[in-house]
Amino acid sequence: MEELEEDMKPKLIGETWRKYPTETSMQKATYGLFECQYCKKEFECIVQSVKSGSTKSCGCFTTKLNTTHGISQNKFYNTWKHMVDRCTNPKIKAYKDYGGRGISVCEEWLNIRNFVDWCDLTHPNMEGYTLDRINNDKGYSPENCTWSDKTTQAINKRRMKNNKSGFVGVCWDKKTNKWRSSIVVDKKYKYIKMCETEEEAVGFRDQYIIDNHLPHKLSHQYIKEK
Repeated sequence: MEELEEDMKPKLIGETWRKYPTETSMQKATYGLFECQYCKKEFECIVQSVKSGSTKSCGCFTTKLNTTHGISQNKFYNTWKHMVDRCTNPKIKAYKDYGGRGISVCEEWLNIRNFVDWCDLTHPNMEGYTLDRINNDKGYSPENCTWSDKTTQAINKRRMKNNKSGFVGVCWDKKTNKWRSSIVVDKKYKYIKMCETEEEAVGFRDQYIIDNHLPHKLSHQYIKEK
């Protein structure tokens, strides 16, 4: 795979500004206007994403990668392509929820051959399983990825912007002045319990998951944002 030279990184050509990457983001990010060093197009991007190497171009460099590795017929090719596009291509709609909020692909997996090798070793060989990040605030890497069905991914989706507890499925309810625990299963919202403390709410949600044998990662296993 062709390597990206240091002097080919996107060039910052304007002032920077801060904003929330998405409506559900918990923290603001620093954005800038960049010039792609491959095609000279201008595009908006998170500054840290460019500095870290997650975003290498306006998207045209990713297109080039997709046509030079020679294994586009592999069954995991589209999984790799969509993963890389979401994190590196500002042109696509999904970028704002991934690369746009700092989610990156590790250097090892930018080489599709390494990614395919990992998939061959870990995929359960069952229909309906797709690539899933264990911690939704971290990027794609062997340490942070697994294969999950849609139900599991819905249960473990990242917490909403109004969630101040730091735990998935546990929110402060202003009307009752209590912590509300809830869960989404098969696209249906399930209220569990109102509690005096967030720890109690986490406990009730985790117990509900265990009692109903749901595929999950328990709420208390999620690390709070600093």
